[in-house]
Amino acid sequence: MHDDDLSPEELAALRALPRERDPGDLLEHRTVRALRARNLLRQPERRGIVLSPAWLTAAAAVLVAVFTGGFAIGQWLEARQNDQTLIALREHDAAQAAAMVQQTGSAYLAALAAFSEASRGSQKPHDVTQGREVASTILQAAANEMVRLSPDDPFALQILRGLERARSDSTGTRAADAKRQVAWF
Repeated sequence: MHDDDLSPEELAALRALPRERDPGDLLEHRTVRALRARNLLRQPERRGIVLSPAWLTAAAAVLVAVFTGGFAIGQWLEARQNDQTLIALREHDAAQAAAMVQQTGSAYLAALAAFSEASRGSQKPHDVTQGREVASTILQAAANEMVRLSPDDPFALQILRGLERARSDSTGTRAADAKRQVAWF
């Protein structure tokens, strides 16, 4: 067909058509496959790291070792920090307890001094006796704690022995008084 045989409208429509057409990816794939089938085209060389199964296994083992090692070191550091925190807390608690012992001991002595002053002019011997029993009971409890704190402390042991002797003497007197009372009835 010649361009002369076309009418001007047909010629304009023909010139308006695109000159090339995109064959698409399918044509390229078929062509490459056909060339490879005839050994005219080789497989492309892979560039980069080739991951063999042995290499992957070694990499996984290294990852597990690093993770486990990191975890173990983290646990060790945490335990060490906890130990240091616990020691600091115990030292702080011991310092607080010592300050409390000092404060309470001072209050005990002040209360004993006030009791001593009040008992001199007291008209109620029962209150004085009760106050003395409470003071000696507290002193015995404190001496027991001192022995528990330091078992070889001779001073605390002497206090306990003295308090025990005083109690046995007063109990013996009370038992004799009780026998006398029973004997008189």
